[in-house]
Amino acid sequence: MSKTQKIFLSTNGTMLVIINSAKTQNYAPLNDLPVSQPPLLDKTRDLVSRCQQMSREEIRAIMKVSEKIADTTFSRFQDFIFPHHQTSSSPVLSSFAGDIFSEIRYHNFTREDFLYAHERVRILSGLYGILRPLDLMQLYRLEMGYKMKIGEAANLYDFWSEAVTTQLNQDLQSTGSSIILNCASKEYSRTVLPRHLDGTILTLTFKQKKNGSVRSIAIYAKRARGMFVDWFITRRIASRRQLREFDRSGYHFVEELSSETELVFITDLDS
Repeated sequence: MSKTQKIFLSTNGTMLVIINSAKTQNYAPLNDLPVSQPPLLDKTRDLVSRCQQMSREEIRAIMKVSEKIADTTFSRFQDFIFPHHQTSSSPVLSSFAGDIFSEIRYHNFTREDFLYAHERVRILSGLYGILRPLDLMQLYRLEMGYKMKIGEAANLYDFWSEAVTTQLNQDLQSTGSSIILNCASKEYSRTVLPRHLDGTILTLTFKQKKNGSVRSIAIYAKRARGMFVDWFITRRIASRRQLREFDRSGYHFVEELSSETELVFITDLDS
């Protein structure tokens, strides 16, 4: 029996999924759904206070953005309201856009889908640390990889890693989960401290065959991560055995390229 086969034959512990946030955002309220405050909002408050001290020029230099984006970012930090309210905030799942979130078809979700997503999906964020799908968020721009000092923390990884890992441990315990499915980019997933995690991290990698060559093409990989999350939510995936069944957009599980810590899926763009 291969090591990868053992992954699926071992304990069928339930799972959480982590993905990364997106720069593209919209104010998009959802009606008739319960909303919540982000779990690490106290630390977000400290971080926003630090960001409110930055000038437009500092924002532009740190984030390497245009003058227009720097102006918008500056204004958004100045206008932050705590706690969040639905007049100026909207749920995470409808607020983020971009390649990953465009494939999470929340417009087709039932109420039960939203609630399952809120329980099982976590979004890593430079400003909020970690978010749940029905948490309220205000529009912002702050990527985890930005080089900025916050108090004693040398950067955002130092600022967030312990708190994010502790929150994930609490979420693993409260949901009875033992596995975290990592669908986040490397920039964001390095926020999690594996040695301090009370569970196993299983990374999902999506590759594409194009012009006879198999590799991970960023835009297709991002979309595939979104497709997987949508599939995970709507299919109520609850065991490791089910993971190899993912088949959206021609993807299929490839055992010979997978390992105990990574599951690889490939689609053929040439066909």
